[in-house]
Amino acid sequence: MSLNLTTSNKPLGITLSLLEVICTIIIASLVKLIAGDLSVLMVLFFRYLFCIPLLMITAIQQRKYNALKINSKFGLIIRTLTGIGSFGCLFAALQFIDLSLMTILLQTMPLFVVLLAPIIIKEFVGWFRSFLALFGFIGVMLILNPIEKDWINFGIVLGIFSPFFGAVMTIFVRRLGKTDHPATTALWYNMFAALIFLLVCLIFEIKWPDFNQTLIILTVIGLVSSLQQICLAYSLKFAPASLLAPLRYVSVPIGILVGVFYFNENLSINFFVGTGIIVFSSLIIIRQETKKN
Repeated sequence: MSLNLTTSNKPLGITLSLLEVICTIIIASLVKLIAGDLSVLMVLFFRYLFCIPLLMITAIQQRKYNALKINSKFGLIIRTLTGIGSFGCLFAALQFIDLSLMTILLQTMPLFVVLLAPIIIKEFVGWFRSFLALFGFIGVMLILNPIEKDWINFGIVLGIFSPFFGAVMTIFVRRLGKTDHPATTALWYNMFAALIFLLVCLIFEIKWPDFNQTLIILTVIGLVSSLQQICLAYSLKFAPASLLAPLRYVSVPIGILVGVFYFNENLSINFFVGTGIIVFSSLIIIRQETKKN
């Protein structure tokens, strides 16, 4: 999972990026499918567990005896906690809200990054990007429609916290990238997370899955998560981030289609208007970030 950008193969990079988006939707759909049958804590344990072998092989291949060497331990701790928070809230939210809604809420991550970066790492973002971030959240409010009764619930709160923690994680990954190798930080993150969720499952005596369809789905979630991380890393190797970032919005129509046709979700006019505002704001922010870099 080298991040060496000297190799250029844009068609391959685009293909891998699109595959990574598809993997994300597959994971979310499978979690939604078994949300009522198994504790989200157990799902998270399997997700992290099956990511470890691939990352271990990659770290050893690239760093040899330094595969586990970390310089910024504090940064790794924050990256791990926020990563667990992001995925934990994502998987838990899917038990309560529609897949299409969760897909849109995830697109607010660039908005949170713009608002949080000046606070956390003192990064200058300017008034224009700050305005775009706030404008994007108008789209969120349109989708949530606060004038309706019971517009806020536990699932919505978790769905908003997922991109929030994801944004904090992204900011600390930026910082960690200056001091530590990404394969090593990803390996430590997944090992810590797997251990944490294993202990939680044992302490609270969470029921383990039977050897049936549920276990097969959990295995697929873990394996697809590994494939997702491969595609993400290698897409950045073969194509610039500025080209790939907008492709993530392919997840919006895919997530909506899966939600409508497979989970029979109903969408309102507010949903589509709000989605347009979020996607527009985030794309302009990505464009501004590309110009700055």
